[in-house]
Amino acid sequence: MDEVLMPLGVIAGATWLAYAAFAWNVGKRLKAADRSSRPVGDISGELTVLIPCRNEAEALPHLLNDLQSQSHPVRIVVIDDASTDGTLRAAEAAGVTCIPAEGSGKKSALATGFKHVKTPWLATVDADVRLGADWARSLVAAAVREDAACVLGGVVISTEPSTAWHRFQRLEFAVIQTWIAGGVQSGRLAMGSGANSLYATADYPVDALHPEWASGDDAFALLALRQADKAIQWCGGADAQVSTSAAPNWKALWQQRARWASKTGGQDAETRRTALTIAAVHAVPVALAISALVTDGTAGWRMLVGFVAAKALVDWRLLALAGRQFGITWHASDAAQFPFRYAVLVWGAWWQLLRGDVQWKDRRI
Repeated sequence: MDEVLMPLGVIAGATWLAYAAFAWNVGKRLKAADRSSRPVGDISGELTVLIPCRNEAEALPHLLNDLQSQSHPVRIVVIDDASTDGTLRAAEAAGVTCIPAEGSGKKSALATGFKHVKTPWLATVDADVRLGADWARSLVAAAVREDAACVLGGVVISTEPSTAWHRFQRLEFAVIQTWIAGGVQSGRLAMGSGANSLYATADYPVDALHPEWASGDDAFALLALRQADKAIQWCGGADAQVSTSAAPNWKALWQQRARWASKTGGQDAETRRTALTIAAVHAVPVALAISALVTDGTAGWRMLVGFVAAKALVDWRLLALAGRQFGITWHASDAAQFPFRYAVLVWGAWWQLLRGDVQWKDRRI
C-alpha cells in the first residue's frame, strides 16, 4: 500500500503547491491591474467594431442597439459567416453594413471585415454580448492613455437569472478574467477574449490568425502582438466590460471549455503551464480515489479528503480575488459547491477533448 500511496502523496503535494502558487501570483499581479475606465485628456479617432456572426439573428439586434447608443463614434461592420437564419436581415433592419465572409470560420470572417476598416481603432466583439454606452470611449481612452496596441476589457456572465448554476458560471469565469487581468498587466500573459478586444488598426496582426483553426482569433492575435513586443493593456473598469449569457447546460459548457483548451498550443508559455496545472490538480483526486479502491484501505481515502479540502482553500481564495475584482457577491452554498462543480467542468471538458468531440458553430475543431 505504501508503495502506491507514497508516490501519489508526493505528486499530490507538488500539484497542490503549484496550484497554490498560481493563486498567489493572481493576487500579487492584481495590484498592477488598471481598474480605471475614465478617459484622460482628449480622446479622438473613430472605432470600427467587427462582429463576426453565424446564426445570431436573435442576439444581434440587442448588440447593434447598444453600439448605436455609444458616447464615442463607432462604425459597425457585421460579417456573416454562412448563417442560415435571419442574421443578414437583422443587420439590415438596423441599418448596419453586413458583408459575407470570404472563406469559412470566425477568423476568415475577421480577415474579411478587416478589409473594411478605415478608422485608427478596431474592436472585435461577439454577437451575443451586451455593453454600456461608454464602452467604446473607455477602451479607446485606455489605449490612448497607455499607448497600447491592444486593450482588453472584461467579459462577465449576466446576473440573470440568479440560479446556483448561473452563479457558478459567473464566479468561475470571473476567476479566469481575474487571472488574465493581472497576467496581462504584468507582461507575463498574452491572453484575452475576442468578445471584448480593441486594437490599433495599424498593429492588428490579421496575417497571424491561422484561419485553418475554427476558433482562437484572440489567442493567435495576442501572441503575435506579444512576440512583436507590442503593448497589451487590461482595462478593468465596469464601463469597459461586456456581459454575456451563461451556458444553458453542462454539455454546452464542456464544449466551450474544451474549445478553449484546444487553443493552448497556439498561446504563450504561461497559458500552457496554467492549463497543465489546472488539469493536474483535478487529475490527482481521480488517481487518489482509484488508489483507495484498489488498496482497500483508509489511508487512501484520508489522503483524498485532505487533498480535496486543501484544494478547496485555494479555490475559495481565487473566488475572493475574483469577487473583489468584479464586485461579485455569492451565497455560502456557492462557495461550498464551487470546488465540486469546478471539478466536473474540468473533467467534462477534458473528456470532450479526449474523445475528439469539440465543435464550434456546428464545425468540428
